[in-house]
Amino acid sequence: MTRETVIFPEKRKKFYSLFQHLRNKPFFYHLKNNLNTRNSIYNDARRYDDIHWWKKNDLDFWTNIFSEISGNTVLELACGTGRLAFNLVREGADYTGLEISPDFADLAKKKLTKAGNAVSIISGDMRNFKLNKTFDLIFIGFNSFLHLLKDKDAISCFESVKKHMHENTRFIIDIFTPNPLFLYRPEDSRFPVLEYTNSKTDEHVCVEESNIYDRDTEINELTWYFSTKKKKDFAVEHFSMRMYFPSKMNQILIDFGFKIFHQWGDYYRTDLNEGSKLQIYDVQLGN
Repeated sequence: MTRETVIFPEKRKKFYSLFQHLRNKPFFYHLKNNLNTRNSIYNDARRYDDIHWWKKNDLDFWTNIFSEISGNTVLELACGTGRLAFNLVREGADYTGLEISPDFADLAKKKLTKAGNAVSIISGDMRNFKLNKTFDLIFIGFNSFLHLLKDKDAISCFESVKKHMHENTRFIIDIFTPNPLFLYRPEDSRFPVLEYTNSKTDEHVCVEESNIYDRDTEINELTWYFSTKKKKDFAVEHFSMRMYFPSKMNQILIDFGFKIFHQWGDYYRTDLNEGSKLQIYDVQLGN
């Protein structure tokens, strides 16, 4: 590494004792032993775009990163509906996106035809892919890495990524830093998380969230409850996310052989610190 590794104490431990009883609940046990919970939140690509109308604070970050690389070939893993791709393609990126959801991939293709340059959107799993070429920039944006629920999933992803890197390739991962106050919330409690307008019906939708966190697996099982004024809980969706703390991210990246060149805590590239809400890793192949 070219700089000192940031290793934080696991602040979540002091909160854990307050909610220790959760681990003995039957519902929590059920979730703990069914870790392949289906991510039904991703069943509707249009709804995903409606929900994330507000997410624009990372666009300049990725455009600036692209302007710094030595070439123009870009691979985005878990590219979703093409939100991040659009500006990169307009800036001249030779862009490839990998997306596991056919619905999301189809919407990305439709949106990116307006960007003016040819793009390649491929249906595939970031844990195992083979594109037979290398890229100047490979990245996983906006928390998508958190859907790799087990160490073996992350390692499989890294193995595939490594096969698509050359000596100057930059590989960047953007995820949030887990907050213990978010993880250890009371059972059966709901918390407002966001509001959006349904682009098809023009209805105002409010979303509440509940979660169950397994400290052993570091997997957070989340449920979102969708309501309008006319109908409460008209949809209930689930998704699972692995809570990667900075110490774990450093460990798995270094153990795999990557060299960490930067660890940022926000999109302004402030150094990662104990108060950072984000953790962004800029790595290259090690020697």
